[in-house]
Amino acid sequence: MNMRSVGRNRINRCVDTASANLARFTWMAPTSGLAAASFIASCCGCWAPTAAQGQQPVNPPPGAVTPAAPASASPAATPAEAAVLPVCTIDLALTGQMKDILANALIRSLKLPKRDVTLFLDGASDRYTNGQELLTATAVHFKIAQDILASKVEKFKHCNCSHGPLGPVHHAHLYFDPHVHPDCNIDLANAGNMKDIVSNTLILGLNIPQPDVGAFLHGAQDRYDDGQDLLAATAVHFKLSENLLAAEVKKFKHCNCKHGGVIDGVPEVLPGMQDDGLPVSKFAKDVTLHVVLHEIGHAVIREFDIPVLANEETTADAFATYYLTTYLPDRAVDVLVARTTSLMIEASESPSVDWRGEHDDDARRAYQIAALAVAADPVKYKPVADVVTMSARDIEKAQDYGGEVRRSWRRVLAPLWMPDGATSPMARTSFGDGSAFLIRLCEDGPGIKSELVRDIESALSRFDWHSQVTVDFVDSNGKAGWNRSRRTVTVYTGYIRRFIRQGSIEISPTSGLK
Repeated sequence: MNMRSVGRNRINRCVDTASANLARFTWMAPTSGLAAASFIASCCGCWAPTAAQGQQPVNPPPGAVTPAAPASASPAATPAEAAVLPVCTIDLALTGQMKDILANALIRSLKLPKRDVTLFLDGASDRYTNGQELLTATAVHFKIAQDILASKVEKFKHCNCSHGPLGPVHHAHLYFDPHVHPDCNIDLANAGNMKDIVSNTLILGLNIPQPDVGAFLHGAQDRYDDGQDLLAATAVHFKLSENLLAAEVKKFKHCNCKHGGVIDGVPEVLPGMQDDGLPVSKFAKDVTLHVVLHEIGHAVIREFDIPVLANEETTADAFATYYLTTYLPDRAVDVLVARTTSLMIEASESPSVDWRGEHDDDARRAYQIAALAVAADPVKYKPVADVVTMSARDIEKAQDYGGEVRRSWRRVLAPLWMPDGATSPMARTSFGDGSAFLIRLCEDGPGIKSELVRDIESALSRFDWHSQVTVDFVDSNGKAGWNRSRRTVTVYTGYIRRFIRQGSIEISPTSGLK
């Protein structure tokens, strides 16, 4: 075992036994990883050996002999490159946590079929008494050398954590930000996030032709275990210095973020994001529920490998409508009337029909939603049909083809549900509790979740997710979307404010918008 491995193992033992003191630790620059390792070890009360190449340990214990650093020794981290070491609660001795990490390691790194992994790990928390026992059984079942599987598990140990890596890492300045904005969810340890930033870096920063970048990065999130692997492979492929590429990636780290910067340690509030006391109308909440269910539809399709045989956006609309009419029948009429009305308003504001892009025209989307609703019950959902001016003949036809769509969803979803009475522990909702607007949206009182959040959690927790899936409300400009690499549906308040404005517009089923 080399000296770097020894240092890392000792760091891991120290982190496990001294988590209460971790807030004192700061990381060193990426080029002085061994010095950082020695520093952390010494703070924990143990001593990591010095590297053979003569790097000088940091803060040696009393009586230790400190060799002089050679002239070429790496400099200590600058304040801008240092960050506070986060506390992690992952414990792989627990069967449930080992199960989650194994699922990611087997599917994302070892490329085993998701169905095979899911079948084996189903009920693993009850069959095995601890994480090590589950690891051993998994290696035997899939005919994998246990040491190889253990190394993959270690690599994916923090894949669902919100913090960055816990050990000394190459290019650590990319993962730890001393002045991170609270609305930022970029995680460059994640291959999907790194892919997006590397794409911008290569095209906008290094002027590499877009076709070349696109060809290399296509499917990169599936080929590489994490962001560091992708960064290194990109540097080799394009014959770049890895340090140069890392420096450019840092510049573009927040290029897709909607938040502002951090000035003197205080997050910048973007214009228009200050709380204006705007009440969140029932109409806006109803539209938002269908929007979030639409994004959950994308999550279900992607996470459970449901074949995409037609336009996925249309399919996600169908999922949301089927779910409402089947599992939230008391809310369905109001929600579907609100959503179709919102889409009709969007359509009226467009000077011409736009046939480009993945989404259908807004008016067409509204009609399809109404058609699936009346297929469930033509009388109950007549108000939805009225929004898109469906005739009696239209409703009759919709009952025919809409009924087929509903039956198909029932059959497809049947094996994906949690057992009766059970809810998935992998379902999570979150919102920025520093935003007064989001508090009004997501709470009915201090600590009391709003009906909107309860309905979203109910839908999310019905599915037997293999790893954590989150719906996150963010107070910033933007719309809503599903990010597979982070397994998160993000909903921005800018979209909800738009629905609030739409709720004040009257629409007539016979004469259109007023």
